[in-house]
Amino acid sequence: MRELFWTEDKIVEAQKFWEAGFSAREIAELFGSKKNTVINMAHRNRDRFPARQDALRPPPGIAAAAPIRHPDRVTRVTLSGAHVTMPRVPTIDGPAP
Repeated sequence: MRELFWTEDKIVEAQKFWEAGFSAREIAELFGSKKNTVINMAHRNRDRFPARQDALRPPPGIAAAAPIRHPDRVTRVTLSGAHVTMPRVPTIDGPAP
């Protein structure tokens, strides 16, 4: 029978690295495994490894910051409906604000 790679001790240690902000790739290198094994283990133990994008979202009740607008770039809508950021063209967009 094959032994499990992720023992409880390894999971606890990986959890400390995860909370410290290490990427899945960095954690994998520390344990001598692959990035996807870390991601799969984190997914199976979601209570210990919260999704990273959750940390980027503001808590409920707090308004998100407005996106930073660069004066040399504008947002355009393509024919397919995608919103893209492109360099400002003075003859089309006028002078920078």
